[in-house]
Amino acid sequence: MKSYTPLNIAVRVIGYSLLFFGIAEAIRFDAVHPMEDGYFGEISLTEIFQELFLLSLVVFYFLVGTRHKPVQPVANLVAAFLLIAFIRELSFIIAWWFWPALTVLILAIWLMWRDFGKLKSATHEFFAQPASVWFFAGFLVTFIFSRLFGRSKFWLELYDENSYRLAKAATEEGLELLGDTLMLISAFEFYLVFWKRKKSGRK
Repeated sequence: MKSYTPLNIAVRVIGYSLLFFGIAEAIRFDAVHPMEDGYFGEISLTEIFQELFLLSLVVFYFLVGTRHKPVQPVANLVAAFLLIAFIRELSFIIAWWFWPALTVLILAIWLMWRDFGKLKSATHEFFAQPASVWFFAGFLVTFIFSRLFGRSKFWLELYDENSYRLAKAATEEGLELLGDTLMLISAFEFYLVFWKRKKSGRK
């Protein structure tokens, strides 16, 4: 496949390495320059990038679903889940965030019910793409590992009560951003696959 020629792989390695360097520098900037609400607060670069990446992913997977029908049932559910995560990130602005998040959840359940007969084939099509590995890895890092690694009881094993919070916040928020970045890479990889299919006339 042309997508995996040595040149294309080298370009990916360089491009993705620069992306990871950028997010690492954003995290470092937040550690050196705390905002008014403290280290890694809601208006920090780390948090802002998390929100921008999540919103970009919501838009991308919604568009994938509308333009590539074989994966639409799964793409819609992914977009809905990420939209709930995005709304949750805005809880510092929207005090009543629970209600729009609940509305999206109900919509996702309805979509699952409506497309239930298509879910099996859509899931197979979605996860048959190499790009899904990036998405699954990012999902696990953001929504599972960052939470587990950010548990206070773990950090209290390493630091005392007065100093553990900064290390905990930097690690947990940094891992969340890492996971979001992996999912963003998945979006780019999916785009390449479906763009090439459209260009060649395949569905």
